[in-house]
Amino acid sequence: MDYTFELNNARKDELYNANQQLNVKSPVVEVFSAMAEGRELSSLKFNEKVVNKASKYIIDLAKRAENGDWSAMAEINTIRKFVIEPKLLQEIKLLNLFGSYKQLGWNETIEMETYEWLGVESNIQAEGTDVTFPIRKKKKYPLSPITISGGYAVNYREMALGDFAKENEGMEEVRKDMRNKAALYVIETVYKAVKNATGIKYFYENNTLAKSSVDDLLNKIRRFGKPNVIGDYAVLSQFIPWVGYVASVNSKDVIGISQRLLDEIADTGLVGVYMGAVLSEIPNPYNFNKKTADGTNFDTLLPAGLAFVVPTGQSTSAIQTFTQGGLTTFTGNDVTNGTIVSRFDLAVAAGVVPGREYEVGIIHDSSLDSLV
Repeated sequence: MDYTFELNNARKDELYNANQQLNVKSPVVEVFSAMAEGRELSSLKFNEKVVNKASKYIIDLAKRAENGDWSAMAEINTIRKFVIEPKLLQEIKLLNLFGSYKQLGWNETIEMETYEWLGVESNIQAEGTDVTFPIRKKKKYPLSPITISGGYAVNYREMALGDFAKENEGMEEVRKDMRNKAALYVIETVYKAVKNATGIKYFYENNTLAKSSVDDLLNKIRRFGKPNVIGDYAVLSQFIPWVGYVASVNSKDVIGISQRLLDEIADTGLVGVYMGAVLSEIPNPYNFNKKTADGTNFDTLLPAGLAFVVPTGQSTSAIQTFTQGGLTTFTGNDVTNGTIVSRFDLAVAAGVVPGREYEVGIIHDSSLDSLV
């Protein structure tokens, strides 16, 4: 999986943007966002004079950028960053569905934290002897981030004429693309960490799911806390036939399902709970840039056959995800067609605490994806 894309003559915008006063609360940023979304400028909280000044400033920047002014391009990219970044980081926070998530500053080191119990072999006090008590000691593990990127080809001529429709489309695409790349990175990282772990682990992978094997994994994981099964619809839908009941009528077995569950399946397409485990679907849209192996359909953005079994009630999660700083913007030319492209980078790190891989269960139907 590629998390970045290449530019020719990539220029880091912060080196060319001379407007150091620009920030997320600047009127120019809010006016730019409204123009991109097609909202009425009169609805903004600023007075008419401020709005008109900001909109004229933005159009003038676009005209300068159209004429090849690097500083103008850098400033517009910085404005885009302030529009995209809050929504993107808010969506990436949803990755704590898998474990814990922390947003760090640029100067903060990415470290996974866990606790180790020392002296857990506490014994019953015997006469004339002392008892050893367990002590909790904090441990940290450094983690290296990777860079995920998104971007789009820009048209400063259209912006100079007041047409910002493509801006809205481009910024939305960047946000969705980077969110999906971050989710895929976390999912693949956790999958590989558990699969490659030595010692005790709860990992079930097959080209079809067997009820007995899934039940066995859930029974083992639930001793850490009530399990949540988080995965694609294609995996979770296979639980439906397992939630029925067996009755006997005239010495014949009758297999059925309660009306409550039938109503639930009709409403959501899934059951919400299986053997006390909460089933949660991960939204997994199509990847329109990639087809399935047989070419009959689009592939999914995330592995369609993968589900995580994560227990609740852990004081510190075994799965830990981080973002470092915020978006970094670049301007350059696409290596394939030479068009001017705005690129946005974000440092992301994820991992499973070494020695605690057994706290994360993996269920994988390998017939549904190409994950290895």
